[in-house]
Amino acid sequence: MMILSVLFLGLASCEKDDEVKDDELSEDIQNFVSEETLEQLQDLGMEINKGMDPPDMEGTYVASPFEMTATSIEDDYYTVGTVISDYYFRLYDQDNDDMTIKIDYANGPETGTGMGGFIAGDGDEFSVFIEVEVETNGYEATVLQLISGTVTDDGIEDFNFANWMLDNNGNESGYYIDEETGRVFIDSDEETPFTDYNFKSTKSTVNSVLPGAAGIK
Repeated sequence: MMILSVLFLGLASCEKDDEVKDDELSEDIQNFVSEETLEQLQDLGMEINKGMDPPDMEGTYVASPFEMTATSIEDDYYTVGTVISDYYFRLYDQDNDDMTIKIDYANGPETGTGMGGFIAGDGDEFSVFIEVEVETNGYEATVLQLISGTVTDDGIEDFNFANWMLDNNGNESGYYIDEETGRVFIDSDEETPFTDYNFKSTKSTVNSVLPGAAGIK
């Protein structure tokens, strides 16, 4: 079964270098993710919610069924419609002044905790940008993971998730997908409820030897 990986990003977009515009992404996000990458993700159907007034998104959630809806990977082993391991995640320590948040996650046997993310959003809509350091048999890569959705009383609606290869360090091992490619997923029943899942891992980086992990072929 296919699994994933996670995390990091966030802060303030400027008009004439010093004036924040509510409908834009923070400076930290813009410094981390290029406009070209954002456009490529949107072309795959990934929702990106902008703004400097995100809702309270703290909580523990589960995305299930966790279904791949798009890929930019040439001859991807996984086809659109593939359902992978449920994606459990906890968002906490949200700071709307610094536009940051922390995240724990579990996806099959893979876990990460205490990772830092940057946030954007307005009203009930939000996005979290995360930088994940992945290690597979000693070979490292840096992957962007992006979570978007709409906060409700019961959890999250319109959950979208993307993983995107930022740097595969030359991909000497051949384990990783090409840079500037990735996959998009949704919670296909359109509801991502709260859960009481207990995160026990203390890892702050992602280790995986399984095919299908974020950035893994």
